[in-house]
Amino acid sequence: GLKYPEQEFIPQGAVASIALLGFNGLAMLLPSQFDNLNGENSGTNEVDLTIMSRIGSILLILMYGLMLFFQLKTHVYLFEGDHDMMALIPFHWALIGLVLITAIVTVLSDYLVGSIDGFCEQFHMGRSFVGVIILPIVGNAVEHISAVSVAMKNKMDLAIGVALGSAVQISLFVLPVVVVSGWATGKEMTLNFPSYEVYLYLISVVIVSLCLQNHRSNWLEGALLVSTYAMIALGIYFEADIAPKS
Repeated sequence: GLKYPEQEFIPQGAVASIALLGFNGLAMLLPSQFDNLNGENSGTNEVDLTIMSRIGSILLILMYGLMLFFQLKTHVYLFEGDHDMMALIPFHWALIGLVLITAIVTVLSDYLVGSIDGFCEQFHMGRSFVGVIILPIVGNAVEHISAVSVAMKNKMDLAIGVALGSAVQISLFVLPVVVVSGWATGKEMTLNFPSYEVYLYLISVVIVSLCLQNHRSNWLEGALLVSTYAMIALGIYFEADIAPKS
């Protein structure tokens, strides 16, 4: 709102991404609610949760593939960038740099994960707060800056694509791939997250969808989204860590 009182964007791509995030919330809600309703029993229920999560993960990966087909083949015009933007470096140099940076981040991530427990004890923070709030802010700082910078240039389609793209990628690809990889390696990974966190996730998806439904954005909607994020961070901060099941 500092430069433009109101900004417009193409709604179809944003609505499709929000709908996919809602579908991911459904895939997480089913195992969570099933575990709550049958929490007193074990054995068979754990097997059912695993099967439910694996089927849900396969459907999520399928929808991610369909989304790529939607973006790259049938509805390319909805996701085309600005033709007046010129590349600063050749594509092959950008690809090499991306591979090298990914390799470095992979190595550093091992050290980061190993230091989370000590960080939580030193600063008296819950693991959920560090994993859900702090790490995404630090890890995606460049992405956040890019989204804000292109929004300041009134390129809202690109800004929304950057903001929603990583969320869709994590929700519909990375998360289910982890479950399927656990299946392939004999480790029972599920989509069973705490119900409290799933509810917060779904409510945030609903609020974002309401802000995007009029195909325009303004500073009040931006303030609402920032306040929503702050409210979620507050709830996660006071959430007690759940002890792992033995």
